[in-house]
Amino acid sequence: MNKWYPIFIGIMIGFLFSGIILLIATRPKGKPITIQNNTTPFSIFFEVYGAVKKPGVYSSGPSVRVQDAVDIAGGFTENADLMMSHLSAIVNDGDRILIPTKMIYETTITPQIIKNSLNIIHLNSATIQDLMTLPGIGETKAKEILRFRETNGSFSEIADLLNIPGIGEKTIEQFLDRITVD
Repeated sequence: MNKWYPIFIGIMIGFLFSGIILLIATRPKGKPITIQNNTTPFSIFFEVYGAVKKPGVYSSGPSVRVQDAVDIAGGFTENADLMMSHLSAIVNDGDRILIPTKMIYETTITPQIIKNSLNIIHLNSATIQDLMTLPGIGETKAKEILRFRETNGSFSEIADLLNIPGIGEKTIEQFLDRITVD
């Protein structure tokens, strides 16, 4: 075994030097790939309507919030409802922003006649069957509305429906124009 040891070492050193010579002699072919940073600034386009001084289509840099968009559109009008405007929302390309106005309620002589002609449901006197005619309200939710009314008394405002499990803003939006607490 001793006489094979030097031969084995010699062969291994030969392979090592052959590998080194092969690596040095072989050069990469072709052109190196270079990555360019093409960060060109782009603009987004959005529409602003409602309670703003200059409604229309505008463009801006990519990082815009609703508040910034309103400022670009000349600012709010006097009757703008800031609470319902979601001023911190991010504006994306192609968005339409509608700034709502404050609702001013006026008493009229005939609201009851108009509401009855539109099949308005009175939350404080409605039956289960009446409530089940509303979109998104089935028998279970109708019973919950009646249970809430029996437990807490009459509804003082439509927003009281939010206190009932299973009824949220999206559900109320479906039938908001068909209910009243009068």
